[in-house]
Amino acid sequence: MLVGASGAGKSTLLAVLLRFVDPEAGRVVVGDRDLRDLTDAELRRTVSGMTQDDHLFHASLRDNLTLARPGADEAELRAACGEAGLLDWIDGLPAGLDTVVGEDGARLSGGQRRRVSLARALLADPPVLLLDEPTEGLDPDMAEALMTDVLAATRNRTTLLVTHRPVGLDPSDRIVVLENGRVVPSGASAEPDGVPGIYRESLESTERSAPVG
Repeated sequence: MLVGASGAGKSTLLAVLLRFVDPEAGRVVVGDRDLRDLTDAELRRTVSGMTQDDHLFHASLRDNLTLARPGADEAELRAACGEAGLLDWIDGLPAGLDTVVGEDGARLSGGQRRRVSLARALLADPPVLLLDEPTEGLDPDMAEALMTDVLAATRNRTTLLVTHRPVGLDPSDRIVVLENGRVVPSGASAEPDGVPGIYRESLESTERSAPVG
């Protein structure tokens, strides 16, 4: 888990991992290979995921999902949608997976758009899965529900989840905190008092603003 305030450098780090930009110094290694030694096809198979700029096309849910894995069969599509918490909703649609979502998912709610992007990322099933602010723009209840599904779906995957919201982080193996582009001391999410910086401050702020009763 990578946390930090807006502007801390989280999305820049993901851009480096996706090779949208290269590091000015040092190198990024996955396994024993420098990312710069991978072909574009190898990189896409190794590192991919869900970014804040994910686009949904004016096409069916099926077409939008299979962009991640052309030729995916019905069972694979349904499995990814189930992991993203979409299956009950899809099964309630008259056209199911053949429902057209509108340009950039205009016919979907904010939560549904984020979940479709998540399902597409899960369907790709890369060795390293990146998830950039999956709860961005959602209300607190919807964000917590989505985060619960995200962490359940990625439990057995190498996953880097980027967020600035301290919601539902307890199952995380490790939290890394960024401040001004630098890593500050971090720890296990089960011990928030031992995690200084923006994570602890945000968590305490959230707890203070929570309704009583």
